[in-house]
Amino acid sequence: MTVIHPGAQAPPAPAPLPDPIRWTEVKVAMLMYVPFFASLLLDLLIVKIGKFPEIFGSLKATAATDGRTVWLDEDFLASLTLPKAVFLMCHEIGHVMWEHMARGKMYQDTGLDGEPFDSRLWNQAGDYVINDMLIVSGIGEMPKEGLHNPKLIDHTMSCEDAYRALRDKKKQQQQQQQQKQQQPGKPGNNPGQQPAPPEPDANGNAGDTLDTHILKPAEIPEQELRRAVKSAVEAAKAQGAMPGALDRFVDELLTPKVPWAEKLRFHVQRNAGREGKTWSRPHRRRFVLQGIIMPSSTGFKAGIIVVVFDTSGSIGDVILQRFMGELSGILDDCKPEKIYVLSCDAAVHDVTEIEEGHDLVNHPPKTGGGGGTDFRPPFEWVYEEGIEPATLIYFTDMYGTFPNEAPDYPVIWAATTDKAAPWGEYIHIDAEEE
Repeated sequence: MTVIHPGAQAPPAPAPLPDPIRWTEVKVAMLMYVPFFASLLLDLLIVKIGKFPEIFGSLKATAATDGRTVWLDEDFLASLTLPKAVFLMCHEIGHVMWEHMARGKMYQDTGLDGEPFDSRLWNQAGDYVINDMLIVSGIGEMPKEGLHNPKLIDHTMSCEDAYRALRDKKKQQQQQQQQKQQQPGKPGNNPGQQPAPPEPDANGNAGDTLDTHILKPAEIPEQELRRAVKSAVEAAKAQGAMPGALDRFVDELLTPKVPWAEKLRFHVQRNAGREGKTWSRPHRRRFVLQGIIMPSSTGFKAGIIVVVFDTSGSIGDVILQRFMGELSGILDDCKPEKIYVLSCDAAVHDVTEIEEGHDLVNHPPKTGGGGGTDFRPPFEWVYEEGIEPATLIYFTDMYGTFPNEAPDYPVIWAATTDKAAPWGEYIHIDAEEE
């Protein structure tokens, strides 16, 4: 028992703890009725319940995720019925398994379709797709904060296509508004009478989605995600409770139909592409709306890219030529500062500096070699030359000696086998498709 002496100040009351009963109810309900999502929750996610002003800021405190961790505001969780709380958790899991945060971060850095990226529309697009998937699957009940418009966006659409639909709709609305402003004298045509939409934060959040999105690179490796989804499918099918609306997603993840070239483009652009800025041409919208002088975009460019071809003789000419063709198009889009192409088996044999716009297919660089495989020499060459690559791409069958430690720059292993790399990002190139 704590004794408080007369005149002494009483110790502050302890902060209220999150309601463990409500969270237990949510997990039990998910295990019973949505085992697919329950398996992913327990396998992949870190869940924190409490008050998180550093996460929500001025936005309504509901839920937030960065693609690995989920923050739940304790008051919002307590205000939801059990079906709505289950819906909320499955919604967050949807962002994780579709990698919306990592993909959004990549587009934020590199642009989408050659245009500056609107993070707010991306957040909305992801919510529309997930919510329709959950509603079609009959999972829980969507909270009133959720977005749902299946006539515009449904669960069969990718987040990219949903984003394009919202972008086209926004452009159409802007054109209509401009036409109205050109007809003065009519009621409601004065733009000053229209309330300005809330300015989104750096992650594109403006309080118009069910949750707060934190765009950042993926923390869950693709191989770990595939394993977790496979386990979740087995758990759901064992209970006869696999949502039909997820069949397409699961099939694409476990039996990839997305071409390896598209995945390679994703990883190269995320690691190497960055939006340039210039102060010589101020950002017009910032200046007009806020009176702040900010730099404008100069487009999307990359730094130095190093490409290494494994020439030990274990990779066929057909897949090598196809890889060069796809890589050539990707590098054209990235506009790298420099491109170095190395051929290596047990040693670096040829180093070619590629000019912008060089056709790697019809004019391939030298690829000498044919001996054993050692992955260390190219990394030693980069170090000795004092190069700081935006990314290094290594095309190989993955059978060789790896460096003991990962370098301090991104590495992409474009591999023709399922052999895992000790570090870096892995992309499987299916030679049978070629």
